[in-house]
Amino acid sequence: MKRRLADLWMVSLLVLGCDPECEEVPEDAVGNQTAEELGSCPALPPGVEAIQGLAVARSMERFDGLLLTVSTRPLPCGLPAAQHGFCPFGGGHGLTVGIPADVLAESTYDLREHPEIHVEYEDPERSSVGVIRGGTVELFTISDTCVTGRISGLIEGGERLNGGFRAPRCSP
Repeated sequence: MKRRLADLWMVSLLVLGCDPECEEVPEDAVGNQTAEELGSCPALPPGVEAIQGLAVARSMERFDGLLLTVSTRPLPCGLPAAQHGFCPFGGGHGLTVGIPADVLAESTYDLREHPEIHVEYEDPERSSVGVIRGGTVELFTISDTCVTGRISGLIEGGERLNGGFRAPRCSP
């Protein structure tokens, strides 16, 4: 009986320590905010401060438009901020915005007022797909090599993601 209780106790510790529903981030999911990676991107406009602690900012063509992901966790190219299946990331925040080609321009997008724009958000407490309470994404440049812009007014606990970004293009 003692052995069985000890075994059950060990199993409960293992279950509490890991979530079988999630995966660890792959080792090849490195950040891309180094000077070398950002070499293809223009500088942010004067007065626009970069998002602090950003691990990745990636842009790619997807769904006949642009898919932009910014995150404080390293993510491989093509994975969105909330629908990736990775284990929770302590202190991490991420935002993915999908903008269809027919509305894609160097412009400002209110994330609540454009139902055609896909939005995902992740923080250490929750993730959300399709619903966000506030925020804008302003795109300064859209080129074949990089997208630059600024996130403002993000409410979803993502104040950490407010600021400028330089998102090199990638292909999964």
